[in-house]
Amino acid sequence: MPHRVDRVVEFFRSPNESIHSIKQTVQRHTNPTTRAGSKERQRPSRTSSYESTHDGLVEDHTPAPPVRLPESTKEKPKEYHRLSFPGLHLVGHKSQKDLSQNLSASLGWRIESAPAVMYGGPEESTGALISGQLQLLVKEETFEVDNLEAKLEIRVTQKKPFNGHCQNCATQKTELKSWSFLSEPTALTQRTHEFPFSVLLEGHLPASTDNHLLSIEYVFTAEARPRDGGLPLKMRRTINVRRSLPVPTTPHHSVRIFPPTNITANVHYDAVVHPNGTSTFTLRLDGIGKHNQTARTVEYWRLKRLSWKLEEEISTVAPACQKHMPKTTAGGEAGENGNEAKKGVRRSDTRVIAHADMHSGWKADYFSADGNIEAEIEYQTGGSSRPVSCDVRGHDGTKVSHRLVVEMVVAQEYVLAHTRHATPAGVARILRMNFGVVIT
Repeated sequence: MPHRVDRVVEFFRSPNESIHSIKQTVQRHTNPTTRAGSKERQRPSRTSSYESTHDGLVEDHTPAPPVRLPESTKEKPKEYHRLSFPGLHLVGHKSQKDLSQNLSASLGWRIESAPAVMYGGPEESTGALISGQLQLLVKEETFEVDNLEAKLEIRVTQKKPFNGHCQNCATQKTELKSWSFLSEPTALTQRTHEFPFSVLLEGHLPASTDNHLLSIEYVFTAEARPRDGGLPLKMRRTINVRRSLPVPTTPHHSVRIFPPTNITANVHYDAVVHPNGTSTFTLRLDGIGKHNQTARTVEYWRLKRLSWKLEEEISTVAPACQKHMPKTTAGGEAGENGNEAKKGVRRSDTRVIAHADMHSGWKADYFSADGNIEAEIEYQTGGSSRPVSCDVRGHDGTKVSHRLVVEMVVAQEYVLAHTRHATPAGVARILRMNFGVVIT
């Protein structure tokens, strides 16, 4: 506050000073940096010229030297270290050359046949017909190509291969058919050129599948090489091949007996079901009760819990490539795994697709002649996080199958003939049944 009063007094005492000099004086008093610089500029220097102002301060017209900040106050530039993972670019990424497209033409196709579905089992199926048009769209007036070829192959990818770092062990390719549409240099005009193709897939071939152990896919690829040496035209498409089995008109009937008890289970279920749907099975238990005339009691098995689950079992053989094939001994025999080591390693896994536990929902008659329990249960054929695979059976050892497992917990009780008060006998049993079902 005293500094402000002094500046006002000086303003009124110096009416003859110019406004410019007064403004400079006020700025020097209010800015501490300027005052510090003024004190430094009071030191004599051979290269500086000085002038005397009205307030007695020495003013330097030369630019003040830059103030050097200490090293601790300077902000150091941030350094970013880039992590490099060798070989990571080989998985899930394409090179720039593969992503490039030829601006003169492009490849496409048009499928004219129905979806590829094989009807019947591998033994009696006639296969599936695939037909369509391979389209070459020329965008310029003239486009010359050396050749135009296409092929259809089945690719089996092992997700747990014989050697985890070998591409040949992980992927097996089998060519089903190839086409050579243009074998000589040809000049094509500006339009869409179509080349028909067709192939009959044999009935014993496996259907397309993709699970955590392997994947089977049918891949159609085409390639055209320009005559001018530019980027080749490439196309890759995947054909989804399915298998459909006829559904029986009547449910399958199965009878199970559980010794040493007299319990007999009659089950009616659908042997062929569809994925991601629902199906039902009926269950009837007979022989659960017995009358003891001597003790005048009724002994029976009470159903405490009923559970079902749909399991998927996958088995395959991960073959070894020629490089990683186990070497035979001098006597001509294989290593410690025998002949199986030559073919590969067998992989298998079982997972539960859907399941449920029930503690009620059935009808029970424990006091009749033999006693019986009846239930009609609906179950799901999907609902897990991973998609459900249809049944597959191949000649290379690949097999995908499903089964319905039903498990019941029964406890023995007895009651007096003239009362209805049940007394536990302290005996319990687990009754387990499994039925093979086909998902198609």
